Amino acid sequence: MHRPHLIVPPLAVLLLLAGCTATPTVDEEALADWRSAQEAATETDPDVLGVLTADIQPGDEDPSEVGTGVTLRFPAAKAIDHLEFSCFGNGHMRGIVRIESRGGSGDFTVDPVACRDSPNPIRLTRLASTDVDSVAFNGFDSDRSSAWRLVIVGTAPSAG
Repeated sequence: MHRPHLIVPPLAVLLLLAGCTATPTVDEEALADWRSAQEAATETDPDVLGVLTADIQPGDEDPSEVGTGVTLRFPAAKAIDHLEFSCFGNGHMRGIVRIESRGGSGDFTVDPVACRDSPNPIRLTRLASTDVDSVAFNGFDSDRSSAWRLVIVGTAPSAG
């Protein structure tokens, strides 16, 4: 019995494979809307000490090889209540927070975060939140092209 052979041109195979492995492209209009909404949510909040933000490309990285990223150095030491991490879209990513304070310096990795669940609060230890001189952040292990944002929220001044 003779069986028919399926002949697929090599270009069609490459296109099919590319369609299966390509990461989603960024919707630039939706990204601009996200950035505007994020900015509006914090621009008048007196407790916001600063905002770090950057674009990110997809890829798997070893945390020990992730660079410093974006840094905010305060002119005078600050007390930080918490951080709020957000990322754009329906993907996920991780990040590294680096803090320098009078008590020392250190970093920690933010576990994978689903961007659709943003913002994600990050609580700091007492040592990491007192007399802070600088905060740095860099996103990594993103599953797609995206953007991230880290809001630094200070402690409210005590009354009296």
